[in-house]
Amino acid sequence: MGVMTRTTLGSAPALAALTIVLSACLSACQSAPHGARTGSASSTATTGSSADRAVYVTGAGPDDDACTRVVSAIGYLELSLLPAGQEDAQRYDGDVRGRFGYVRGTLAMYGPHLPASLAGPAATIEEVGTPLSTAGTDPSTRPALLREYRKASRSITSACPRP
Repeated sequence: MGVMTRTTLGSAPALAALTIVLSACLSACQSAPHGARTGSASSTATTGSSADRAVYVTGAGPDDDACTRVVSAIGYLELSLLPAGQEDAQRYDGDVRGRFGYVRGTLAMYGPHLPASLAGPAATIEEVGTPLSTAGTDPSTRPALLREYRKASRSITSACPRP
């Protein structure tokens, strides 16, 4: 059986020093990345708004193929979903909700670059993905929302060309 120890006031200076070091690291992490341009001129004047350049997908670039990225995000979510027809049994833990959020972020970044015919399904995924990625959503509404998501995601995956 392990021995429990108590934190004493003697450890307070060490804790204070650790807090200072971590605060300094956090400040450094929040500053401009190494090699980033600084100055008063806005780079958005020539390249578009900062929202156009926002990166919601780790490792993604704004010039990546939209269909490839969106289909990949849909596939990533599908790994955590029960098979079609089992929507009533689907659980919505942090993993599933997070993956719905990932699909929404991917669509925020790449949806405008999908073929125009996919604007409707992309909008549907955003509409139903919001409550499906939220913990407080009424559980009784989730199965129908998941069915709508699946219909819209099938439209996208069937219309996007296969690599």
